[in-house]
Amino acid sequence: MSCSFLSLFLALFIALALPLVAPTLFITPAQAQQVQDFFEAGAAETRPPIAEEAALYSNGSEVESAQGGGRGSAGSRSHRGHTDNWAVLICASRFWFNYRHMANTLGLYRVVKRLGIPDSQIILMLADDVACDTRNKFPGNVWADANRAIDLYGDEIEVDYKGREVTVENVIRLLTGRHPSSHPSSKRLLSTSTSNVLLYLTGHGGEDFLKFQDAEELGAWDLADAIAQMREKRRYNELLLLVDTCQASSMYSKLYSPGVIGVGSALTGQNSYSHHSDSDLGIALIDRFTRHILSFLSSIEKTSNVRLVDLFASFDPKQLYSTPGIRTDLFEGDDGSTRRLEDVKLTDFFGGRRRGVRVLPPSGWRTGGERASQRKRLDLVQGKPLLQFP
Repeated sequence: MSCSFLSLFLALFIALALPLVAPTLFITPAQAQQVQDFFEAGAAETRPPIAEEAALYSNGSEVESAQGGGRGSAGSRSHRGHTDNWAVLICASRFWFNYRHMANTLGLYRVVKRLGIPDSQIILMLADDVACDTRNKFPGNVWADANRAIDLYGDEIEVDYKGREVTVENVIRLLTGRHPSSHPSSKRLLSTSTSNVLLYLTGHGGEDFLKFQDAEELGAWDLADAIAQMREKRRYNELLLLVDTCQASSMYSKLYSPGVIGVGSALTGQNSYSHHSDSDLGIALIDRFTRHILSFLSSIEKTSNVRLVDLFASFDPKQLYSTPGIRTDLFEGDDGSTRRLEDVKLTDFFGGRRRGVRVLPPSGWRTGGERASQRKRLDLVQGKPLLQFP
């Protein structure tokens, strides 16, 4: 009996160990190399891009700044420890007359998806009430321009928090990760210490506060403490706070956590303004500041080297009717020194980031420039048209 048990144990051990010791007996050398590359990519936070993948996703061109100045020169090296991007997009308003705030948020949602951030890494919070409001002459549609060229609502919107779920408490819980165990993963910010996070807020506000659905307020100190908890819990590598509201710059004035950039549509004491109205709908469609950002981002692609400073340089107070505020003193690199903004690309926050895992192509797949051209055509077929403003 004991001999039979020992024989069975040895046979089981050999069956489990042999594929690990001599994998080429069971799979081809190419497949073995692919498995090895997968685990090497998981063990390292970053790795050099694979030549084949670089050819697949690069179109070999640079995009110039919207101001017509120089080309982006951030270079190909991203910040150490950066593996993925998350976007938290929050519309704090509700009701028909705040149509533009929903358009702001949906416009940015559409752009970051086009630039490569998947829905699984976007948290979208909005009242979601204007598309089907009885006063909407175009039911189920949300427009950002009077030409009504692009429906921002569309068919592929995934709203994670809607209606009365958009509260200050839920925002704080989302940022800090303080959820009950029953909370679905699709409504959690699952970022890590290697994630860059874009946090966008829009609505009505004043000095040191942002109103939520005319019922409560998110204070600047509340936001600062929540981001501090994110830092303590290693929930971000770098964070870009983007706020479009009156006196928006006051919302980042209380921040004290490293690795954060704050951008506001108006300085403390200034109002933020809408851009234009639609005569059929009878309301303003979009805010000036967010519209400018969307217009700027519509000219770049996933592989763009256009930098964050190029966007900042394009801000024109005469066109925006307010002076945007920018705070960079908290932005630090891995070595504790201030990281140069000139090294930060827009896609470090607004775009997706692919880790360097080598995947063997199927037989007969096109190579080189043909493969890049194939990918570009796929993007045009599967993606949505760019946001274009007159």
